[in-house]
Amino acid sequence: MKKPQYVDHTFEQLLAKIDPEVANTFTLEQLEAIKKSFASRARTRHSLDIRVSVPIPRLRFYLVLLAGSEHRSKVRLRSERGLYPLWTPANILFLIGFLIILSICSYTIFSSALSSLTPTSSSYYPTSIPWIDDKSECEHTGRIWNNYKCWDSEQSPNF
Repeated sequence: MKKPQYVDHTFEQLLAKIDPEVANTFTLEQLEAIKKSFASRARTRHSLDIRVSVPIPRLRFYLVLLAGSEHRSKVRLRSERGLYPLWTPANILFLIGFLIILSICSYTIFSSALSSLTPTSSSYYPTSIPWIDDKSECEHTGRIWNNYKCWDSEQSPNF
């Protein structure tokens, strides 16, 4: 089985970061074992694997969402919980923003679905306008003054 090219590239990047005096002490067997480790890691696939570069001007920003079966040991999970805590300020801001966007989308979908179920009427009914309590102001807006109330004859029940 041929190793993927990115495994060799990733290995070379790692090796380049190691002090040359230390890197020169690796035996061929050790280097092959490290390469083999990278190759096995490269074969690991997640059920959900979304990697997106987010185009924000003047910022290099990316988002990764991975999900799949848990294969890490309890010891490793405990260790990583300390290395990568969930409740950081950046994570909290992201979650708040995500929940706001999710609620706006849900509200929009729900309200449009609800409005499509609501019957519309083309009939108009006279309605008094409670904030206009002066005859001249009422007539100035094109409405009718009757019984000390300002009436609008073109109010739709769908308003």
